[in-house]
Amino acid sequence: MAAAVVFMSPWITRRTWLATVIVIAVAMITDAFDGYLARRWRVTSEAGYVLDAMGDRSIHLALILVVFVHYQVNAVLIWLLVLRDIAIYAVRVLTRDWLARSRELQWLSRFHATNLRIWLASYYLRDGIRVFTGRDPLDVFWFECTQTLLVAFTIVLSYYGLTRSLGWITDDQV
Repeated sequence: MAAAVVFMSPWITRRTWLATVIVIAVAMITDAFDGYLARRWRVTSEAGYVLDAMGDRSIHLALILVVFVHYQVNAVLIWLLVLRDIAIYAVRVLTRDWLARSRELQWLSRFHATNLRIWLASYYLRDGIRVFTGRDPLDVFWFECTQTLLVAFTIVLSYYGLTRSLGWITDDQV
């Protein structure tokens, strides 16, 4: 997460940009690898699932905040992304057997995470182009529209999944 702070700096160099991208890539690869190993060796647990998700969320949150500060993204979009994660954890606390139930929405959660990562990567790609070329060819209307549509789609997906999972709480009340 500390490597993401480099992007907040107006003094990004080629070396710091490459180092930061490498750190983020290694974090993503090791995250995927540890989950694969846990499933393969059949040492998965509810606690491991929660801890892995918390690690993912902390990295996403750090990168989202960097994008918010560095690119002045609308605070409402950032708040909607953060609020969704808070609500997901509330559902987990209030729902019996949430892990088994969450499997039906796992595809949606992965799709949301992939879209969010693509949205974040578009900003870091833009920084990389600026660092290596000395100009910002992506500072154009169509690119900002694409980024806005991507994050809006990501938010709609995530709230669709959230509304589906909110029903689990009421099911447990009955």
